[in-house]
Amino acid sequence: MVPSRFLYVVRGAQRRPAGAAEGGCVGWRLVGSNHRELGRSAEMYAGFAECRAALLRLRERIGDARVLLTTTESAGGWSWRLEIDGRAAAVAGRPYQRQRDCQYNLGQFVNAVPVAELTEPTLPRAKEERAVRVRTAAEDRGVTGRTGSGVK
Repeated sequence: MVPSRFLYVVRGAQRRPAGAAEGGCVGWRLVGSNHRELGRSAEMYAGFAECRAALLRLRERIGDARVLLTTTESAGGWSWRLEIDGRAAAVAGRPYQRQRDCQYNLGQFVNAVPVAELTEPTLPRAKEERAVRVRTAAEDRGVTGRTGSGVK
């Protein structure tokens, strides 16, 4: 069985110069052994080092976290947020229809944080590398000349 683990999420890294801090582009998600998201970072960070530091702080202080359950009037969904020292540290990855489901999943998140596997960040491949791989696969299909079932 695969253990719960933290994954890094990168958004807009190609558009932002290295070291730029406005808005941040790195966050984390905690996924369970069934690969479903249990929760995510409440904010995005400037880089992997800052994101990892926030993640380690969450692991260290999970017992001190303040829980806030909220509901939205328009959609009627329930969500949770954890705060440490008055600052949002983690949020639910999705809204829940029922309050009890929201509380249950919050409990799953809190229990998984101290024991979840910490992965090393991996940078996404450059678009050029992916384009070469896709083009090569397309060329291979064209070279074989196989179409349909092969029955005439």
